[in-house]
Parts: sequence; structure tokens; C-alpha cells
Amino acid sequence: MANSTLEAIFTRRSSRSYTGQKVDDETVADLAKAALAAPSGANGQPVNVIVVQNTTLILELEKAVIDYFVKAGNEAIVSRNKQRNNKIFYDASTVLFLAVKNKSNIDVGIAAENIAIAATSLGLGNIILGLPGVVFNAPETAAYWKAKLGFPEGYEYGISVAIGYAADTGKPHDVDLSKISYIK
Repeated sequence: MANSTLEAIFTRRSSRSYTGQKVDDETVADLAKAALAAPSGANGQPVNVIVVQNTTLILELEKAVIDYFVKAGNEAIVSRNKQRNNKIFYDASTVLFLAVKNKSNIDVGIAAENIAIAATSLGLGNIILGLPGVVFNAPETAAYWKAKLGFPEGYEYGISVAIGYAADTGKPHDVDLSKISYIK
């Protein structure tokens, strides 16, 4: 394919296994900047990026998410998580948490996609994750986790993107071209 952006879009996949190798600081900074370069409604720029590379903290948060669903009795998610060895972040070395203000869900989604496409173009695995949001939204845990990650005042969990060197060799999902219609 002649266009590297389209190639990254068409080859991107959700990586659910990482080598543990650290991503260099310059690359991580570039990915965080890619999130902030995303367009936003009325140029409101509602996204704040929190980069976490502390493995202990990532594992603590992972356990909190697992525990949330166990306590809630959500058997479907508990079962799915067990099939994935109770991995939420899949041993990724870096997780970018996108905090958002004004419930700007579309804007935070665009920022996450910028990270995912940029990471793919740099040879990094990535996965966009909504599941961790439960501990940032639950009344009994929200204040703790927002403070622990340094969420700015007035910001909520938007989404997160785990990145690292992928250990799995999955493939991108098939594109269903029947979902495209043309009006000329």
C-alpha cells in the first residue's frame, strides 16, 4: 500500500499480549501529543493525557477492575476476564489514560484513535480500553483512583489505550464492505 496512514489503519489490531519491553520516552511523548493533536468540537480540547508506566500501579488498577466485577456479580465479564487470565492491560508497559471534561465522548474517542493509529505506524501494539472506567466511575472507588492518577479537577475517565511491543500475532478484523453505501 502506498499510503502509510491507510496502511496503519488497515493493519491495526487490538493486542492482548505484550513482551514487557519498555517503550522509549520520546515515543511515549509523541503518542501523548498525538492524542492532543486530535480535532475536538469547537476546538474545546477537552482531553487530558495521563501516562502510566509504573507496573505496580498498572497491576493494582487491573486488580481493582477485576474485583469490581466480581463484587458486582457480573458473571459474563468475570468469565471473559478469566479466559484472558484476568488481564485488563495485558502486561503492556505503558497505559495512556484519557481524562475528559464536559462529557466529550466523541472527542476522547478521536484522541484514542490517534494514539492507536500512531502506535501502529511505529510498530507498537495497542488496545483501546473502556473497561477500566468502572473504578473511576463507581462512587466507592472514583475519588481514590482519580486522585491516584492525578486527574485534573472536573475531569472524568474517558478511555485508555495500552501500548507496548506486542507478543501476539493476531490479525486485524475483516472490513465488511456491505456496510458502505454511496449516493451520487
